[in-house]
Amino acid sequence: MLKSLYIASTQGSGGKTTIAVGLCVALRRRGLVAGYFKPVGTLASEFGGVLLDEDAAFVSELLQLDDAPTDICPVVLDEDALHDVLSGSEVDAMSRVEAAYARVSKGKDLVICEGLGEIWQGRFLRTSGSEVVAQLDLRTLLVAKFAGARLLDDIMYVKDALKDHLLGVLFNMVPESRLGLVQDQYASFLEKSGVATYGALTSNARLSAVSVAEVVQELGGTYICGERYAEKLVETYMIGAMSPEHALRYFQLTPNKVVIVGGDRAEIILTALDTPTVAIVLTGNFVPSAAVLERAEERGVPLISVASDTVTAADDLRRLFGRLRVKERAKIDLIAELIESSVDLDRLVADLQA
Repeated sequence: MLKSLYIASTQGSGGKTTIAVGLCVALRRRGLVAGYFKPVGTLASEFGGVLLDEDAAFVSELLQLDDAPTDICPVVLDEDALHDVLSGSEVDAMSRVEAAYARVSKGKDLVICEGLGEIWQGRFLRTSGSEVVAQLDLRTLLVAKFAGARLLDDIMYVKDALKDHLLGVLFNMVPESRLGLVQDQYASFLEKSGVATYGALTSNARLSAVSVAEVVQELGGTYICGERYAEKLVETYMIGAMSPEHALRYFQLTPNKVVIVGGDRAEIILTALDTPTVAIVLTGNFVPSAAVLERAEERGVPLISVASDTVTAADDLRRLFGRLRVKERAKIDLIAELIESSVDLDRLVADLQA
């Protein structure tokens, strides 16, 4: 009998959803009946009058799950839930998690359980990652987004917090230039410290790419020009908050980007247009000059106006790029292929044996 697996992370937007979906698909290809469960969700949305977690609902459709949506993610944090906790109303979220997990796990070989951003999140509801894995007796795979040597501190902290519930680590979003370091030195250090390493996934722009239309929707923006390029894909974002001289060198380093810049910074906007840029977000509801508009039209780069400030817009895009974007079947297949080629599934399945 296999233990179910909780997917934790060293930080938000670390790729938990992508890993969870990829593992479900890869394990199904091995003949295992793998389910999906998200104990606590934070992206509250109404679907047919029912409050669901947006990402969990998306994964449910993606994996063609038969479980009730309210079982797949039984606790959704919205303003009402927060109010109940702060007002002292009785909230027994863990009981809901336990009951839903029992229903979802029925008939499955194992369930992949996707956690919140970090293992301590959800503590105010007594449903943090460490509490859920203890209550449901789950094993934990820590998705460790590459962040240099400080990442080892984060991993050892999680090891101390989860103790025997931690199986090991899967490194994610590792730059090609750091892959050897991770596979050799980091993995060796962790093995000596009692933490298994199940593999390392390199950064893959195809998985994180979003369309210009999705950027506009996420930011509540409007097109100043270039709406016909709405389906172009953006792989990352950059903030234009420096001098034009520094901006040119900075922007030239990264292709396929969206640049966020104050709408009144015409010189930065023009600099961005002279580099490989897919779209530009102008904050503060500024309307650019005719010269800027003309250059954008020449380059085929949409200009998007938003009311928010640059910091807020950047934070919104950080969350957007941190979510799973796999609407095309090709991306699902790519995730599974990356998992199968870069993760030691044999060891992982063996270690999940009860």
